[in-house]
Amino acid sequence: MAKTAAERKKAQRARQSKADNRKLELQLDTQEVEMLERNRADRRPDRAPYDMSEYIALLIRQDDARMRNRIKRISTSKCSKCGDAPPVKSCIMSGDSQCWVTTGWKKLILTI
Repeated sequence: MAKTAAERKKAQRARQSKADNRKLELQLDTQEVEMLERNRADRRPDRAPYDMSEYIALLIRQDDARMRNRIKRISTSKCSKCGDAPPVKSCIMSGDSQCWVTTGWKKLILTI
């Protein structure tokens, strides 16, 4: 006997939960939607554009790789106050102009 729509949806949610998939709601302005549409198509010329979810997941993975490389580069230095290797998550010297927590975090922020 065929499953009802509710039963299929329940099974889908169970599979996604088991696979540890999460559904996120994303709010984008018109300009961001236009950029998303353009870039997901432009990155696959003469092919079907990336699916929105796939494209955003790939951007997250790409950013993670960049972040790991950036952390690897800065971790060879030391905080001039506490001596810990960056990225220092918290420090009792936070607020001091020579503390990495006060100024070094700027090396990790997203910029355009």
